Amino acid sequence: MIKCSYGCGNKAHFFFNNGKGCCLPSPNSCEGKRKKDSEKKKGSFKGTPFWSISGNTKQFIPWNKGKKGIYSEEYRNKISNSLKNVSKGVSSTKEGEEERRKKISDSMKKNPLAGGLRKGSGRGKKGWYKGYWCDSTWELAWVIYQIEHQVLFKRNKEGFEYFFQNQKNKYYPDFVIDDNYYEIKGRRCFENLDDKNKSKILQFNKKLIVLYEKDMKIFIDYVVDKYGQDYYRLYE
Repeated sequence: MIKCSYGCGNKAHFFFNNGKGCCLPSPNSCEGKRKKDSEKKKGSFKGTPFWSISGNTKQFIPWNKGKKGIYSEEYRNKISNSLKNVSKGVSSTKEGEEERRKKISDSMKKNPLAGGLRKGSGRGKKGWYKGYWCDSTWELAWVIYQIEHQVLFKRNKEGFEYFFQNQKNKYYPDFVIDDNYYEIKGRRCFENLDDKNKSKILQFNKKLIVLYEKDMKIFIDYVVDKYGQDYYRLYE
């Protein structure tokens, strides 16, 4: 068994161009790497800390430490006002915000692919496998497992309404087996989801089975043992 290069002790399922292998698709999610990164930030990591200068463990001193009042109140207010609503893409005036929303709405109506379930919207390796579209290698592993164990399933195409921040949205679980809906999440657990994903799951009024990292292990191990680490090459 090839162990994870990031120190968690688990089996490596994914390999990268730098020659390292990891138990998860993203090393940043690995418990071993997360622990080391945490130790670095605390300054307790054995070796030269990333903030050291020429091997000296003296911490770097910010240029503005102790320089209170370096800018005038008027200047600080000007910067603060200029940044308001920028990160949210919201207009600074009511009229401008209404115009922005109208443009988005008109664009969505003209685009038949806008909104809802779109192939390729995920960030993992995607492709077709025996007539099923997969948005990630985790979905591919799940699909292969079901097919090879003669489990009848289908890709879900039905959208279910839910509300988030007073806005109505649609949620499309990944697959359906009988009357059970399945959602494959690339996260460690429910607590790691953002508020929007938590809302759609909590408001879903049918039988929903959400598969997190530990739940996917049986499917990934099965496919890796049978087809190898690069099983994504099975995409058509």
